[in-house]
Amino acid sequence: MSAAIPLDTAHSASAMQALLDDPLLGQCSHASLARLLPHVQPCQWEAGSTLYHAGDAASALYLLTHGSVRRLGVVEPSSVSSGPQRWGEEAAADMAHYLHGAQAHSDCTGLKIPRAALQTLLASNPRLQGGLLASLSCHLAGTPFQGGPVVRPATAPAATSRRALVGWLLTLLLPLAVLLSGNLLQSRWGLEPHATIFLAIFTATVCMWVFSGLDDYIPALFALMATLIAGLVPASVILSGFGSDGFVMALSMLALSAVIVSSGLSYRFMLALLLRLPNHQVAHNLGVFLTGSLLTPVIPTANGRVAMLAPFLSDMADGLHLARGGPAATRLAASCFGGLSLLSAAVMTSKSVNLAVFGLLPAQDQDHFQWLTWLFCSLVVVAMLCGVYAVAAALWFRNRENPVLPKALIAQQLELLGPLRMREWAAVGALLFVVLGIVSSSLHKVQPPWLVMAMLLGLLLFGVLRKKELIEQVDWTFLLYLGGVSGMVSTLGYLGLDQVLGQGLPALSDLLQTHLQGFVALLFVLICLVRLVVPINATIVVFAAILMPLGAVHGVNPWVLGFMILLFAETWFFPYQCSYYLQLRAVNQARQIYDEPSFLRFNAVMNLARPAAVYASLPFWQSLGLL
Repeated sequence: MSAAIPLDTAHSASAMQALLDDPLLGQCSHASLARLLPHVQPCQWEAGSTLYHAGDAASALYLLTHGSVRRLGVVEPSSVSSGPQRWGEEAAADMAHYLHGAQAHSDCTGLKIPRAALQTLLASNPRLQGGLLASLSCHLAGTPFQGGPVVRPATAPAATSRRALVGWLLTLLLPLAVLLSGNLLQSRWGLEPHATIFLAIFTATVCMWVFSGLDDYIPALFALMATLIAGLVPASVILSGFGSDGFVMALSMLALSAVIVSSGLSYRFMLALLLRLPNHQVAHNLGVFLTGSLLTPVIPTANGRVAMLAPFLSDMADGLHLARGGPAATRLAASCFGGLSLLSAAVMTSKSVNLAVFGLLPAQDQDHFQWLTWLFCSLVVVAMLCGVYAVAAALWFRNRENPVLPKALIAQQLELLGPLRMREWAAVGALLFVVLGIVSSSLHKVQPPWLVMAMLLGLLLFGVLRKKELIEQVDWTFLLYLGGVSGMVSTLGYLGLDQVLGQGLPALSDLLQTHLQGFVALLFVLICLVRLVVPINATIVVFAAILMPLGAVHGVNPWVLGFMILLFAETWFFPYQCSYYLQLRAVNQARQIYDEPSFLRFNAVMNLARPAAVYASLPFWQSLGLL
């Protein structure tokens, strides 16, 4: 029979050592083992006593520290202990009962780990369950379990890269230099002390984004915290990003994306698209590019479009059996991202900031440049960007992969899925509600953010979006980043730093009048430099507010200037500069779909296509009387 021993100091020390010495349990985190230790029960068994019978409730895992145990019904001991060994691994699985019995072959000592405590340990250490099930299989087969050595986490700190070291030095020194230059900034630019302090905070934030390797939302939260602690602006200003239209749109569209993915609708759509596409990389890339392009006019935020299409990209890469991180998968990711973002400036309703630029047009131009006219005037840019993007992607990501596309198997998969289920219909209804509501907003006068918020509320009210999905599948770290960046933009305006930036822009006026081609090149370079430190929307608003009124004076239609600013402001080189790329990047980090360095290099080269497309459009705009 067995006897439980009180877990006194001596027994607790030996129990802790037994847990650490076990090849499986010893690999668990020490924090989780510390939580387990109070529930461990030291036990003793006399020779011939039974630990458990087959069919008994699988109530505990047993860890033997001395002696030997055999399976009931086997004459010879099935295992002789020369160290810790486990019995009753059924408690680690969903099994209600033990599959076999266990009997002490000699006097034994060991530990009893109750099932409830073991389940808590498994929740903190997901890999443990696989090892315990492998151990159970060895017991059932009568073979010894070959457990691996105990691997404990290294305690030595990781070597700091030279880039990170330089970054942290700049993060400390550059803000200090800004603070020490306060008098000069005040006399030269008229910066008040509060503006100078925020400029120092902003400088530190940008340095962390570029060099530190931190997740992008952490520097944004640092800027919010530092600004609030310093009391530079009212809390309603620096925290305004969390109540902005963009934040509401992003949250709601991320939630809709979670429903589309979890319901299986995105996977069904991917199978239907693959079934109809020719089995060729060109067709696959064209299909995903057009899918993103079709979303551009109806989803007025790039973040929302990425939230909807990024999971589809992952499913499509799997369905085509593309090599993870290979050129073909990276080309598919580039086509997906290009379809979502390349036409943003050409479609008036693709982003809310486009409407802000539209609002800066004179009244007569607003009457002229409606949706179709806006698109028509940008056709040359659209054609050149799409053509260059397609050719460059084919050359940059050239490969010899042959996508596996068994049409018969895909048809069987669709047949197995059957008709649309209730949650899929709900996802379709929510998507149609958003699209039709945005398209008809001029009739019902309800703004798009409140439409998508109503959609989110409906998903929650009817149980279509579950609490677990809302917690786990919505990218809350991205929302923190978005809210932080939006708050920083509001603070820049509140402190007048946007006006300081604009003081140097009227120098472009003379170049606009005398040399339009040189003006385009200089505008592109200036926006690229500003975009290194200023978010997209703030850059667009500042440049548009200052330059668009100059157009009419020098014979250039203000729409042309506003369009160029929208187009050039989409230029980015580092991930932190583009919030909607960060969403795609998060999916890639979880699934390892594409090779990010190759993707980023391709994006950097493709930035040059934007001014080239503008140069190609100049004769077209001149023929339309816009120049």
